[in-house]
Amino acid sequence: MAIDPVDVEVPSGPKRPPKERKQSQPKQYNHQKSGSGGCHSRIRKPVLALCKVTNAAAAAQPAKNLKAALLEAEQGNEPVDGGLLGMAAAQAGRLGLKDLLNTLCAYSWPRLSCCGGREVAELAAAASKCGCDDDRFFGFVAVYCCQYADAFGCLRDVALVATALTRKLDSKVDVASAFHGLTMVALKHLNNSRASHTQCPIRDIAEFFYSLVNLLGTSSGTALCASDVARDVIVAMATSVRPQLHKASAQDIAKTTGAASMAWTLFSQLQDQVLMPLLQELAQAVRFRHTDFNAQDVAHLSVAFAKVDGIPDFSTSLPVLLDKVLDNLAVFSSKDLSLVSWAASRSQYIGERCSGHVTKEVMRRDLSAFSAQDLCMLAQCLAKMGGRGKAALCLVAGQVFARQAQGLNTTDKVLFLWALAKCKVMHLALCRLIVRDLAVENCGSLPRDKVGLAFWSLAVVWSSLPNGETWREMLATSLLAAQPWLMAPAYEVTNAAWAFSQLPPSLSGRSWPSLLQTMSWVQPKQLSEHELCNLLFGLSSCTVQVAMFEETFVRFSGELVARLDGRYFSEHDRRLLVSAFSKQALMKSLEESMQDKIKAFLGIDAREDPSPQEPEDQTEDTVTEQQDDTNGATEPPPPPKEKTSDDKSTDWDHGHHEHHGHQGHGFSETCCKAASCSCEEPTSSNTSDLSRLRLNYHCNYKGHCVQLKHTFIHVDCPAESDSEEDCMLCKMGRRRARSMDSKGLDIMDAEPLGPRRQAGRQQRRSGSSSSEQQAQQQAEQQ
Repeated sequence: MAIDPVDVEVPSGPKRPPKERKQSQPKQYNHQKSGSGGCHSRIRKPVLALCKVTNAAAAAQPAKNLKAALLEAEQGNEPVDGGLLGMAAAQAGRLGLKDLLNTLCAYSWPRLSCCGGREVAELAAAASKCGCDDDRFFGFVAVYCCQYADAFGCLRDVALVATALTRKLDSKVDVASAFHGLTMVALKHLNNSRASHTQCPIRDIAEFFYSLVNLLGTSSGTALCASDVARDVIVAMATSVRPQLHKASAQDIAKTTGAASMAWTLFSQLQDQVLMPLLQELAQAVRFRHTDFNAQDVAHLSVAFAKVDGIPDFSTSLPVLLDKVLDNLAVFSSKDLSLVSWAASRSQYIGERCSGHVTKEVMRRDLSAFSAQDLCMLAQCLAKMGGRGKAALCLVAGQVFARQAQGLNTTDKVLFLWALAKCKVMHLALCRLIVRDLAVENCGSLPRDKVGLAFWSLAVVWSSLPNGETWREMLATSLLAAQPWLMAPAYEVTNAAWAFSQLPPSLSGRSWPSLLQTMSWVQPKQLSEHELCNLLFGLSSCTVQVAMFEETFVRFSGELVARLDGRYFSEHDRRLLVSAFSKQALMKSLEESMQDKIKAFLGIDAREDPSPQEPEDQTEDTVTEQQDDTNGATEPPPPPKEKTSDDKSTDWDHGHHEHHGHQGHGFSETCCKAASCSCEEPTSSNTSDLSRLRLNYHCNYKGHCVQLKHTFIHVDCPAESDSEEDCMLCKMGRRRARSMDSKGLDIMDAEPLGPRRQAGRQQRRSGSSSSEQQAQQQAEQQ
């Protein structure tokens, strides 16, 4: 504890530094001294009685007495004794006394300026640990960090406050300003320890490092990330950590690895000289200490390894880590499982080893125990896994629909709709629910990239939504008014062009001039073949009378002609081009030499309008990743956005040409009901929804028709893009035998089968029964 400046005789004259230090310190020391020595505090005895308790059951009466004493102190406006408040908060945090901590936070938030740095750190850490949601208290903690940052006398105090404030990143608390003050004082402590040839504890460095980079990865931390003090403190922490790795705990290694991997993506100028040596030593530490990591450490390490590529030591440590991942799948929490799913969807090597096991584990779990954010993260990861994740995504979609999307904010709903559109899983009721919510939640005010995602996703599911409802028109109008293609990357502009082709001209007609103006800024040579085909297909739905249309179409058509020789175009891209150039009005705007080359390449004859392909059967294949947080308190930071628009895309035909029963559902209601199974549904609430998942072979949909409880879901399974081995539903359909290990996944044995599969099963059963009878007769004869 610092010396009370009131009790120190400050000599007059030249000694200015002590006076300056007095002004830089908060006022707490004067009140604290008078509160502990000058008068008897009402809360002293209850606090000391609480500190003697060793369990929560025995703390009931001391906690009650302390709350009563706090009320008396509030009524009498008693001077604050910060030391007693810190002791009470620390003990309440250890015993999990949330009600007492709420009372302490309510009493202390207007008096934080009279407390020391250690007391504020203990109050904030205990409140965060017990889940106190008093944003007013944490708001004044942030103000304290800005005004009295020097009051934190060691890096331990800084780490405690930083960890507590990290869990408030999604709230209205000004965490960024607080971290600016914490970063300044943390750099001072690191420099002082290096100057005095001492070392700050690696535990404190790891916790502050991890909290800091999680803030820097958010939009509110952009200004701090670009500052020199952030770069300097990253260098200081990396330099201080390396000599202490031999005495670091497993949790410290996991946190430091996660922080260094996030810093790798944020500070490219520090990769070679600072972060590369640190990550190499951390990879060796992971390999040698892999037996000490618990399930949570393994999950966070998998995320860290997925973010960093090109480090040789990681390639040797990664197989060891993945073995730990597979060993801990059954014990992962819902949060840890979502983190591992993110790593499997981000890294190709991790995905090849773990994606199949992860999807099976998701299908085994009771998804009702998952938080809404974990379900949203799982949906995005499963969508990026392609065919392997479709069966599990059906279960996740069913769980979100059962909750009526409760707990999902507007951004989460946009990302969930994107996952359904990307993976081509048509849960009609859920899509209608999300579109209705987004239409009334001012979706157009989201960040530009999220609005672009919502616009593309709406275009994908547009033709499947009922025509009688106006929610989709309301949402489309809001998204078009936001103009997400302005200042967007080239691939998002091509996606917007494709989305225009799916909307009726009455909605998209007024927005074409703005999109065409944006296309004029796009360089054709920068586009991939798939992006170029998307753009031309979208332009084909625009009327010729719109300004700048003809010159834009000719410019990009010329780029297409230049690529016809020696470039590969997928079957899907060729169908897009056939549908676009089948319109004679567009072909007439091109020169005859260009027309001949395009017709020869696409096989289009001279007939007019040779039945172009329906636009609703087309989709695009651009992957957009969520910016998310991978810390333990908040949701995993999302990977940086990247696009894989060169991937082959496939048609998504839900049979919209045949509207039987449900409008826009695209399958016969009677044939789907006929496939319903009369098996009793499990009554336990702690079982996986996999037991309720049934494949309907009587539906005329060309992909998979999945029944989940009373809902039918259409899942695309195109033969030209996804092989049968990559589709989990196809694997389920091929299963014949049933073992105890695969009981939860082999849904085909308990579900109605098609006529051919039923005949084959009956034949096998009759063969097995006849063989059993022969064996029994031989035994009787013997």
